[in-house]
Amino acid sequence: MVAAPTPVSIAVAALVALAIAVPPAPAEAQNAVNIAEGDGIFIDGRNFEIVHRNGRGAAGHLVKALGARELGPGAIIFRSGDRLYLVDAPAGLPRAGAAEPQRGTIVIAYDPPKNPEHQTVYELVKERRVLEILQQLLTPFRLPVDLDIRTVGCDGVANAFFDRKGGQRTIRMCYEFLQVMLDELPSENAADGTTRNDALIGQLFLVLLHEAGHAIYDIFEVPVLGSQEDAADQFATYVLLQFGGERAYRLIRGAAHSFKRIIADIKDKPDVTLPLTAFSNDHSRPEQRFFNMACSAYGYNSKLFASVIDEEWLPEKRAKKCKAEYEDITFALRRLVGPHVDQALARKVLDTKWLPEESPTGSAR
Repeated sequence: MVAAPTPVSIAVAALVALAIAVPPAPAEAQNAVNIAEGDGIFIDGRNFEIVHRNGRGAAGHLVKALGARELGPGAIIFRSGDRLYLVDAPAGLPRAGAAEPQRGTIVIAYDPPKNPEHQTVYELVKERRVLEILQQLLTPFRLPVDLDIRTVGCDGVANAFFDRKGGQRTIRMCYEFLQVMLDELPSENAADGTTRNDALIGQLFLVLLHEAGHAIYDIFEVPVLGSQEDAADQFATYVLLQFGGERAYRLIRGAAHSFKRIIADIKDKPDVTLPLTAFSNDHSRPEQRFFNMACSAYGYNSKLFASVIDEEWLPEKRAKKCKAEYEDITFALRRLVGPHVDQALARKVLDTKWLPEESPTGSAR
């Protein structure tokens, strides 16, 4: 989501900004060229002359014959010294003189619970302003469509999900799911020092950002190779890590709370037997999701998250690969999602203090 700008994106943004900032010359003085079907523009890399060549109608056959590739939403060519450079212009960057594209609205709602037993959890998430926080976290995304986010009663089903019906995209978090999460929080600080508050916020953020990941991939038509659910996990973990420092440390440890309980149960019963159908779910096993999160955190900052090794969250054999795994996730999100993010606003949002000042026992390294 919230990726730091790459040198290329900075250069492209600077060039576009320059193009917008310079007042346009009078129409008769402009040297604008409209490329008709079959036309072409040749730029001589020796003397830097630009030549417009008129075509003769359809030129589709030339794409294959010349090995041409599509530039997508556009391209910027600039000269530096005695060389020419070409940069693909990411979608979402405004053209000179173009109006700002229409932005979608993030609409939030706390639907009254169907089950009276969920009244307490309903009031808790409203009091904590859970959906308002997620709304703020997603504001840096230049959404071209509306996104509806709401807490709802799900007739006994403990779940959270994203769906699209026609043009309507919705994230729903069930009160049943929230109730289970609340019931399984540590009564006080957990044995590893994770506070009850951090466990609540970390898990809430992880689940909501997981569903937001599905929404972002759908809205911006991000290609996903592999499991959609694993990709949504990667998005959520990546965003949590972008808070940086102790905040990232607390959020990840809080988010991992439910996974750690499952791991503890397996350690107590090492000879686990599962039916074959247990591996048919589109979600990875909770144990795998736990290790993947721990690996991303360790790959992000091995010193900050050294405890994942010390506390045996992560086998050292897997830990050796985590830096490369995190770099792969970073590259993909920066390339595929980064162009749709207002980087300045993202930094402002991440710098906001979402967590209370209390720290877990054993401060972040």
